[in-house]
Parts: sequence; C-alpha cells; structure tokens
Amino acid sequence: MFPMITEAEYRKQLNRIPGRAFLFFGDEDYLKGVALRLSREALCPDPSFAIFNDVTIDALDYTPEKLLDAMMPPPMMTEARLILLRGIDFTSFRDELDDLLEVLAQLADYDYNTVIIHVAAGLIEEGNISKKPSTIMKRFAEVATPVHFPAQTDARLAVWAGKHFEHLGVTAAPPLCAELIAYAGRSMFVLASEIEKLACYVKAKGRNTLERDDIYTVAAPNTVIDAFSFSNAILDGNSAKALEALSVMKFERRDPILILGEISSNLANIYRVRLLLDEGKTKPEIVSVLKLHDYKVGLLMRSAARTDATRLARILSLTAEADAAVKRTYNDYAPIERLISILS
Repeated sequence: MFPMITEAEYRKQLNRIPGRAFLFFGDEDYLKGVALRLSREALCPDPSFAIFNDVTIDALDYTPEKLLDAMMPPPMMTEARLILLRGIDFTSFRDELDDLLEVLAQLADYDYNTVIIHVAAGLIEEGNISKKPSTIMKRFAEVATPVHFPAQTDARLAVWAGKHFEHLGVTAAPPLCAELIAYAGRSMFVLASEIEKLACYVKAKGRNTLERDDIYTVAAPNTVIDAFSFSNAILDGNSAKALEALSVMKFERRDPILILGEISSNLANIYRVRLLLDEGKTKPEIVSVLKLHDYKVGLLMRSAARTDATRLARILSLTAEADAAVKRTYNDYAPIERLISILS
C-alpha cells in the first residue's frame, strides 16, 4: 500500500515531525494552508525568531544548492526549524527531480529541520493513489511522507461550514450550509470568507442564527478562476477579464507570489509550445518533448494559438519583472495590476 497519510493523521503527528520531509499534495489547497499554519505554530512558536527558523523557498528561487544551504543552519532559540518549498510545477519537473530527492535524502544529517514541499492542486501527476500511484509519487515516498489533501465532499464541507459558523458564534442549520455551498461554490478559501461575512452580518442584525435570506443578501455567487483563464486574459490583452480574475484571487487571499509563480509557469509552457508549433511539431511530438499530459498540451496549444513567439517572449519578460517587484513588496498585488495594465 502507498505510504501516504491523511491531513488528520498529519495533525496528530505535529509533535513528531522534526527531522522529516512531507509532500503536501491534492486538490484542497485551503487545508494545506491550515496544516502549514499549525506546523509553523508547533515548530516556530516565537515569531521574533522566524527569520532564522521559518524559511520559504519559492519555485523561481529554488535550486538544490539553496535547499541544502537552507537545511544546514541550526535552529535559533528553539529546537526545530521549518523549511517550505512551494510553487514548483512537478508536471514539468523531470530532469531536476533526482537532485531534489538527493537533497531530501540528506535530511537525516540535519534532523532539526522539517521540510514541507507544498504542491498546488493539479501540479503533480498523482496516478491512482490507492491502487497505482504515479512514478513521481512513488519516488517522493522514498524520502518524504506524502500527505493527501483531497477535495472535500459536499457533505463534509457542510459539516465544516457548520463548525466554522459555530466557532464565530452563529448557528447555521445543515440545509443552509449545503445551500451556501451550492450558491458560493466549493472552494474552502471562498467559503471561509463568506462564512465570516455572514457571521458578522447576522450578529449586526442582533441575531445568532443564520437565515436563508442572509445567504443571498450577503454572499457572492460562485466564480471559477484558474491559471489558464488568467493567462488567456493576459494574452488577449483583456484587462477587464484579467482584473476580474485577480479580484477573485484577492478575495480567496491567494499569495501574490504564488499567483505569479503559477502564471509564469503557465506562460513559459505556452511559449515552449508556440516555439515547437513554429517548428512544425505535432501534438504527440510536443507531448513527447515536454513530457506533459496530452490534455494539458491541448490546453497549452489553444492558448499558444492566440499569439506569436515574439509577443510571448515580451510577456514573459514583463512577468519576470512583476515577479521581482512582488517579492520586494511582499503580499502586494500592485505589480500584478500594473502588468495587466501594460499588456492591455
């Protein structure tokens, strides 16, 4: 059986995670964020020493050497350190995988560290986890413990929503929690924000019980945004659609560094596909060269058809500048908004 654990099992192990590496994967990014927050609280309880004990390496900054360098320093004024590696698209991370696994295999020499590889939804080939996991998942399992964060069922989301309301001092009947999910969508990022808004609204009305009309008065209807729709809006110079997509991401409180990381990765793949199309390559040949899924290559080909290689190179350059600006002004969306404005 594939040696993965659940999010609930991971929480139970928080006092036993130093000296281990974990691969956070699956469709539910919200719960990954919760698990990461709990890990930080367990490993780095004093924020004044976070600069020494809480290290984050983003995909665009990652090299095997940087990860190894981050593992070497001992903890400061505590017994453990946390190293977070995030933003890597493992669907196109082939030749570099051996080096990453080799570094993780050295963790025993620096066993005061906990290393978490945070993989955003859809950025690693999972295979059939319970029956036939993918090759990359099997290889990761040799040096890290995979922690599965699957998409939650509607029934579990409804239970979670009810508990979230209860935590905020509001009672929400199970049918109303289910109706909120049907209306606002299944994203736990969105639902958490909507529940907080609704709880404030109910209390402002002098009540402590959610009513059906409250949902349609306060909550926003479901809007689905992904990296491809955002990238295509940028390629089309459609500032209104791109800003709408960004507003949803802001509402979901997505990290602007991760937003640009996903967009940069997607645009880079589109650029590669455009160059291969210009060479006369067919879809099967592109799949073979890039080692990506057939379905993903199809999406990339449709995006590449929107423009030419010269313009794509220019967009990638401007995106790199925006990424550098975001990292200088952490958690600021302004560089992304300027990028959209320039390209429109």
